[in-house]
Amino acid sequence: PDMATMLAVLTTDAACEPGPLHTALSRAVAGSFNLLSVDGCTSTNDTVLVLAGGRSSRSVGADEMAEALGEACGQLAGAMAADAEGATKVVRVVVTGAASHDEAHRAARKVADSLLVKCSLNGADPYWGRVVSELGSAGVAFDLDTTDVSYGELTVCRGGVAADHDAAALAQYMAGQHVEIRCALGLGDGSGAVLATDLGHGYIDENRTTS
Repeated sequence: PDMATMLAVLTTDAACEPGPLHTALSRAVAGSFNLLSVDGCTSTNDTVLVLAGGRSSRSVGADEMAEALGEACGQLAGAMAADAEGATKVVRVVVTGAASHDEAHRAARKVADSLLVKCSLNGADPYWGRVVSELGSAGVAFDLDTTDVSYGELTVCRGGVAADHDAAALAQYMAGQHVEIRCALGLGDGSGAVLATDLGHGYIDENRTTS
């Protein structure tokens, strides 16, 4: 996976051949750990292993194993976000209306990795201008005039300009531990999402010296 010194070991008693097992794990990692951003850093030591002992007499194919591993890896990725060093919020960045699914994921990753966006989230500040800035510099098809940004159900930017919204409701939403940033590009059918966290003072405290 593309994380930062992350080690994950999964075990199963299912009977599954190495080839299909590897395929299943790759699919599971692509849809979970590789869609998680804590600080945007990666490591050469990142590892996800699955050990299949085969003690069960039931044979499992790649599709069924991928579904099971995907669920397990998804739960682990969510737990990692909730327990991330110095984080106070778990954030889901959702991009819709992109030119392709690949571009949607790239745009969502750009927003999720942004230190400025993460800092805004830590301050419970719905600074949508930073979100739009990241979308516009993500290297994907982008038109400000068709772009909407929402925090949860509350739209704060419509067609590239500020939208009227319930400020009190938005402040209450931003104060919560779970925040969803929805970005609608209005250009196509591509969609994608990345799980992220905010950036708090605790992150600096834990990483200011050699660990």
